[in-house]
Amino acid sequence: MSLRLWLASWLAIPVIAVAGPRPVQAGNDGAECSYIEVAATKSDKPSIDPELKPLEKKLKKGPLSAWNTFKKLSNGAVTLGKNKPETMKLKQGAASMMLRDRSAQRVELTVTMDNAKGKRVLEAKPAFKTGDWLILGEPGDDKDDTGHVLALTCK
Repeated sequence: MSLRLWLASWLAIPVIAVAGPRPVQAGNDGAECSYIEVAATKSDKPSIDPELKPLEKKLKKGPLSAWNTFKKLSNGAVTLGKNKPETMKLKQGAASMMLRDRSAQRVELTVTMDNAKGKRVLEAKPAFKTGDWLILGEPGDDKDDTGHVLALTCK
């Protein structure tokens, strides 16, 4: 093999590798998000599940301070593409998130949440700081003073 042919074939390998298909990454067109589903109640013995430590300060502020006991039900991660809704199965229903816009400092979502009976209980279009926790929820029945909370964070 001539030196010229060998050099040409050697240089073509990185070009082929670069030009080949790449996995989709969040980047500016998407976001990596995490969620935590939380059951909230009012009880005589206040407690916050140790797994909810990153949310503790926010859970103690109003209007969430109406409850004093918080238990993690489920959690997960979702990769969002712009304007492509993703559904998450929750222990007490389902939720969906769609990325509307994103910058280095801010994330804009559309979030819906359905209760265990399939009834839509939350529909919101929040905008929040990238990396911060956003907490959304709905009160349960007035009889038992419970709530269902969904905490979200996106990078």
